[in-house]
Amino acid sequence: MTLIQTSKQVSNFNAVLAQVKAAGLLKKRPSFYLIRLAIISLVAGGLWTGAAFVGLAAQQNGAWILMGFLAAGLLGIMSAQYGFIAHEAAHRQVFRNNKANDWLGLILANLFAGLSYGFWMRKHNQHHKKPNQIDADPDIAIRILSFTPESRDAKKGIERWLSERQGWLFPFLLFLTGFDLLLDSFSGLARKDRPLKIRLLEFGLMVVRQTAPYVAMGLIFGWLWAIALWVFQMMIFGFFMGAAFAPNHKGMPLVPKDAKLDFFSRQVLTSRNIRGSWLKDNLMGGLNYQVEHHLFPSMARPYLRKAHAIVGEYCRANDITLVEMNLISSYAVIIRYLSKVGLSNNTDPFVCPMVATLRPRS
Repeated sequence: MTLIQTSKQVSNFNAVLAQVKAAGLLKKRPSFYLIRLAIISLVAGGLWTGAAFVGLAAQQNGAWILMGFLAAGLLGIMSAQYGFIAHEAAHRQVFRNNKANDWLGLILANLFAGLSYGFWMRKHNQHHKKPNQIDADPDIAIRILSFTPESRDAKKGIERWLSERQGWLFPFLLFLTGFDLLLDSFSGLARKDRPLKIRLLEFGLMVVRQTAPYVAMGLIFGWLWAIALWVFQMMIFGFFMGAAFAPNHKGMPLVPKDAKLDFFSRQVLTSRNIRGSWLKDNLMGGLNYQVEHHLFPSMARPYLRKAHAIVGEYCRANDITLVEMNLISSYAVIIRYLSKVGLSNNTDPFVCPMVATLRPRS
């Protein structure tokens, strides 16, 4: 299957953009994010205080460690929520001032989520430029996953073993996402593409974020238990991050590395929307509206649902495939796709991505 650029395709984005602008959906909503940050922080603080109080009070009956795992799991979930807002700040969704967005993103990413803002911003910008394009999108160049037979065959040792079993292992591999991001964050700080003082600041904030919870858990539950609790919170954090980002593009059409596509086709045909609800919008950080996010990356989260109505109607009227499904179905598609790549002897990387996974809109 070949995606061919036409003059009609070139005009698609401008037509949709005009409707979005007319609806006032490109305005900033800093109050949304500030209120959300306040609520997240109050909830996190309250849960931590409660878990510490109950944990200390329950040391005599053996239930104390359960409170430790509860606190660690909640920290992982809250860290993911901070990470989502850091992602939005990197896209200039929060403030009009770019420096304000960068400082907010840096503090949230490094101090509250424990990841390098600079690493994330560089990697994620590359993904948005060429989503699902072979040898161009870093999100399909993952150590323990393969999205083409060539990628699988190039891996050795444990990475090859995991790739061949990646389909049914995928739900479990999500728990390793946090550790993978942490390693990439620290290694990314060694790059000299940003001022040394910024990289040192990021490093310091990351160290504080990773050690402070461990110290707190060590004082309450003991130092050996604190290791297990730190690992657990990283697993929960990674699972939530991976589970929110995975449905967006995994199992969607791959783009050959030399292909030339217009912006609208590139973003719509390689992205998958998840049918939304209030709960999904919040737990997934608005990423369930992935098509609209890719078309308008600086659009504030509260406007994505309205933009989705405009984009969906335009695609229906112009017979453009827009993939949308429920969350569980998206994971089923991803697992089938990864299984096919991991087990297939097919040497054509475009058969499965470009044909089998390009489904009609629903």
